Amino acid sequence: MNYLALLFDLDGVIIDSEPLHNDAVAAALRAYGVELPVSIFDEFMGIPDEVILAAASQRYLDGRVPMPVLLAEKQRIYLQIEGQLQPIPGALAFIRHARPKYRGFALATSSLRHNQQLAFDRFDLNSYFDAVVTAEDVQHTKPHPEPYLRAVERLGIPADSCLVIEDSLNGVRAGCEAGCAVLGLTTSYSASELVAAGATYVCASYDEIARLLTAHEVGTD
Repeated sequence: MNYLALLFDLDGVIIDSEPLHNDAVAAALRAYGVELPVSIFDEFMGIPDEVILAAASQRYLDGRVPMPVLLAEKQRIYLQIEGQLQPIPGALAFIRHARPKYRGFALATSSLRHNQQLAFDRFDLNSYFDAVVTAEDVQHTKPHPEPYLRAVERLGIPADSCLVIEDSLNGVRAGCEAGCAVLGLTTSYSASELVAAGATYVCASYDEIARLLTAHEVGTD
């Protein structure tokens, strides 16, 4: 069938921000004498900063430093380095060229709205998206389907007519649970891991995504 809408994640799908977020989280904990293990970032990929920081506070600081304090420190550090932010290769060109073919474009991200807006302003993305859902817009974050359910609702397009583009396992699960088809982009996980999480398609680049959608006649005029 032809999909009527594309639903994007942000970090790791449109912008190459995961390393910057991870560095800021690590630096926030380092200020309190904690050196986070790299494995924690795989465990919480695609999940809001509030969750990983709350978990880190309990695991390594016995809850002595409240999550909001850690989050404020993380955000302060991130804003100092966000000028290093770059797009995922091919993402901006794909968005520009694909947008006219679809009835709707939406974003469903676990990022804070402020960080989402910084990225959209930096890369001139505001005019391409009909709906934006951030961490502040939902009660349940990925892997819960609420972010994609909210995005589908705002677009007014049935979930089974929407294709989600995701890089994280939690994001793939969220898209599937929302009733959407999901395309996994291998910027963060392997193809086999994305398929195991439920991805219908897997691509290694936006060139591959464009070829796949063209071959399957995905989209609509």
